[in-house]
Amino acid sequence: MRGVRTERAASTARRVRAAGWLLGTLCLLVVFLAATGSATAAGTQSLGEENDTEPPTWENATKAGPEEIELIFSDNSTIDRKTIAATDFTLSSGNLSNVSVESTDGGLSVMLLLEDRLDVNNVTVSIAESGGIADVEGNELTNGTKTVTGMDTSVPDFRSFDLTRVNDSTVEIRVAASEPLTGLAVDVTGPTNDRLTMANFTAVDDANTTFETRYTVPEFGSYSFVWERAIDRYGNHRVMSRMRQFRYEDSAPDIVFDGPARTTVDTSVNFSAAETVDEDGIDSYQWRIDGGTVLSGPSIQVAFAAAGRHDITLEVTDSKGYAAVETREIQVEQSADSPVSVTVHNGTHANATVEGAGLVQQVRAENDTLVGTDNVTLERLSAAFPSNTSVSLRFRASDTRPASLEGQSFGLFEIDHDQPANRVSIRFSVDRESLNRTGVAPESVALYRNADGWTPLSTSVFSRLDDRVVYQATAQGLSQFAVGIAPEPSGPTVSDTGEMTDETTGGTSTDTTSSTGDPEPVARADISITNVTVNETTPSVGETVVIDVTATNRGEAGGTYPFSVRLNGTSVATHELSVPAGETVTRSYEQNLTAEGELSVAGTPVTNVSAQRDGSLLPASVAGLLSGLPNPLALWPGGLVGTVLGAVVGLVVVVYSILKALAIYLGY
Repeated sequence: MRGVRTERAASTARRVRAAGWLLGTLCLLVVFLAATGSATAAGTQSLGEENDTEPPTWENATKAGPEEIELIFSDNSTIDRKTIAATDFTLSSGNLSNVSVESTDGGLSVMLLLEDRLDVNNVTVSIAESGGIADVEGNELTNGTKTVTGMDTSVPDFRSFDLTRVNDSTVEIRVAASEPLTGLAVDVTGPTNDRLTMANFTAVDDANTTFETRYTVPEFGSYSFVWERAIDRYGNHRVMSRMRQFRYEDSAPDIVFDGPARTTVDTSVNFSAAETVDEDGIDSYQWRIDGGTVLSGPSIQVAFAAAGRHDITLEVTDSKGYAAVETREIQVEQSADSPVSVTVHNGTHANATVEGAGLVQQVRAENDTLVGTDNVTLERLSAAFPSNTSVSLRFRASDTRPASLEGQSFGLFEIDHDQPANRVSIRFSVDRESLNRTGVAPESVALYRNADGWTPLSTSVFSRLDDRVVYQATAQGLSQFAVGIAPEPSGPTVSDTGEMTDETTGGTSTDTTSSTGDPEPVARADISITNVTVNETTPSVGETVVIDVTATNRGEAGGTYPFSVRLNGTSVATHELSVPAGETVTRSYEQNLTAEGELSVAGTPVTNVSAQRDGSLLPASVAGLLSGLPNPLALWPGGLVGTVLGAVVGLVVVVYSILKALAIYLGY
């Protein structure tokens, strides 16, 4: 036992001696390396002191902030920070307020602090003549320039915002800023809302600092014009928030329209607006019969030559130019001794008998269709026949294309007659699907008359409906008529009649208070739907969507455009859109979706309505809000149960890891 202890002691002593030798050797090695490093550093420094003759290098200059420019300098030794001051630098724009210096790897970062933001984009930084950047060896950089881009952070300043009334509904808008602009926005709020952008304005100076435009408000009421923002050429925004007010007052006459709602063919009836009042006084009365004949005066007397529905439109204008318009529908019934009788045999054949009166008389069927095909329809004929003569007319319609007619043909009308006719006016329509299929624009359609060759007639768009476009043409007599494409204009042309003749309702038309003279040329509306959008791309049954309808009136008179909203082929709503002459108007309509299928507006499909989502009994808006919430019973990671289980498992793992580490440390 004693020998064992002696052996262990000897072994321990050997280990201690070995550890001592090893420790001593390591100490000697450390001393040797330290001495060698010092000598090497001293030698290197000495070598550097002998060879460093180069001044610091100016690497670059960049924008560091709205009012800061950063300069980077490098050197193979150490740059003397004491040699750097604000007076060492000059700027092409702006003024320096101070500089700050920070050491970098191999050089210095010098931050130039400007007194204010700049309104120029490029700034040149130079070393001043009296300045310089030196290293500790005395090598000095005395010149150099760098250009910094993107320094224009100055926003445009307000100069002026003015509204000038042009007329009762039109205002001239003029805005001016302190510097050139590339963008601006003016919000219009009132009975209708709008937003004007740079595309709506025109620069009025070469510097592009002042812009103007004219804007016509579509409805009566008070409007606020807010210059919301301005953007300069470098993208700096300024919120202007400057507001001006404009009011479009409704002072049009209050029309009082008296007259019968029903009458019979060839019976004279009176219509009066003599009780119409206006605070500024009445300037004129204009009566339009079926959009054609124009009569004047506070009251008129007319007789209708054809049975059916007829429109009488009255426009009253006061002394300041304000106008009010009202239209009445008159139901005209056939009388026993009517001078015009129409017999429709089928869709393509009809006969008519007219007792000539020497005046323009109208031939039309009760359903407003004399003859027609799938492509074209002859709706009515107006003409003057010899007095005291019985005239027999026979109408035929076909899709036959005349061999001698050049270009596209939509259909043919043949009107046989046994007495001469003049002052002829023909109203016809072309199916929209035919126009779309052939790619022909509505305004390119013309009516041709076959009189020793096909001659194009004076043709104009009368109205635009969902399913067809209605036209009116004038001719010198009756014969064959073909619906085709208007020829390209090659100079002045003369119509077949030699003059424009308005369509009348026939019979005796007499103004009881003033002489009407010859009918005046009638300005007509030419309205078409140009865009339809819906706020929901995938609506479902039970939702209410907002439909925006945009219409443009290319005609010379204001008018209304009726259109229908159809769901799965069934009409669910009908609206009328009023559009002033030469303007574009957008209106919004709410529509509740009661069935699934295609939703179309004015004949244009806009979206498909699907069945109610997931059979939910909740309103669609509520169901959509709740759809984003996680299911509380769902497993990881979306539900409440999964989230709690995940947290418990994570806590167990962390506690186990801590306890395991503690056991290892204590030797367990």
